[in-house]
Amino acid sequence: MLDRTLSDIKGALLVVVDGPKGEWKAKIDALISDPEWVDLEIGVAYYGSKASEVESLLRQKFQAGPRPQWVLVSAGPRVVATGGGVPEAKAMAKLVEEHGIRSEIQILRDFVRRNPDHLEARATLCGYLRPRASKRTLLRTGGKVEPLRPADESYDAVKAQKEREAKEEAKAREQQEEKPPLQLSAEDDQAIWGELADLLATTFRSGDWLEMQNAWFLTPDETAIHSPLMQEMSRNAAPEVERALARNPTSWSHWQLWLGLTRTFGGKPIRPLLDNLVPVPTYSAMNWPPYSVRDAYVKDARKRKDWTGIRDLLMPQIEMNRLWEAAQDQRTEWVIRKDGKIQENTETGDYWRGTLEPLVEALLWLGDAGKADDLVRERFGKHPWSGLPARAAAVALRCNQSNLAAQWSALGAGK
Repeated sequence: MLDRTLSDIKGALLVVVDGPKGEWKAKIDALISDPEWVDLEIGVAYYGSKASEVESLLRQKFQAGPRPQWVLVSAGPRVVATGGGVPEAKAMAKLVEEHGIRSEIQILRDFVRRNPDHLEARATLCGYLRPRASKRTLLRTGGKVEPLRPADESYDAVKAQKEREAKEEAKAREQQEEKPPLQLSAEDDQAIWGELADLLATTFRSGDWLEMQNAWFLTPDETAIHSPLMQEMSRNAAPEVERALARNPTSWSHWQLWLGLTRTFGGKPIRPLLDNLVPVPTYSAMNWPPYSVRDAYVKDARKRKDWTGIRDLLMPQIEMNRLWEAAQDQRTEWVIRKDGKIQENTETGDYWRGTLEPLVEALLWLGDAGKADDLVRERFGKHPWSGLPARAAAVALRCNQSNLAAQWSALGAGK
């Protein structure tokens, strides 16, 4: 794997072999958080559990010294430097300058300049510029760059995503006061986001974005909320995506773009957009809007405390579910029981977290405690899941409704 990585290098790569007890982990994490290192645009391949194998390969190819060590490799592959101590950003910058190493961003930038109609190259350049701008923004605004993960470590993407979302949700719940995101100065904004903002603005304005296959390259990440330039670009681009959604209402790539763009400039109500979209007649009304769209919007709206938007999106779903259930001659629910209590499963826990919890929370913050109470009691009456009272009470406490929390905690107590 490393052999192939080395042969595919276009700019430069720092290959790091850790000690047997992970002695270098904190130092390498500090290195990638150094602003000077970010500006160098040098990739890092960091190895831990397979350090011995990687060390042997490096010795064979580059006559590298004893572990722990690092090797800076440029295109070719060609060894630029090796070392037995933790590398420093300033020293690396000097090496890059002395050896005339060009980063992959520089290579792509030159290619796009020579081939302005090459959409794949333009999209790829956006994909390189976005994470660099994100890191630089985090460092400028006091955030933290994600720690480096060893290249040989087994990685469960689904698990990692769930853990990340759980942390984000817990953090959002802890933030009681609304604090506007710190805005970059005009000078910093231009230096960090200017090139990407111009590139994206041109791409959306020309309509070229419709031919690009991967929406990820075009979607601003969460750090773009600190950039006035990206906010302006996103505000101008959102109507273009809305027109595309009118032609293809269930396109997840279009929805991803719309969600990312609107989040960047502070959010936009989803209900007016949905009311102007017409899904095909055979599309299930129960699934409109698509679950992935609904979940992503609710997640963002909770961060922004857009309780009206959440209510307007989710209440129609509740009403539709009621009509559907009323029309059924017989209603059967699959449940998991333990000691006579209904346990959490997909039908219970996911429905609570994805629909009822955010809706109940929104209603409470909007001052409609009566409707929130009706929803909780109705749900518990239809499906007395043993975990619902405690979870509902936690929402009530978060919304400063201690009396309601006590009432919900007592649901089912007499059974």
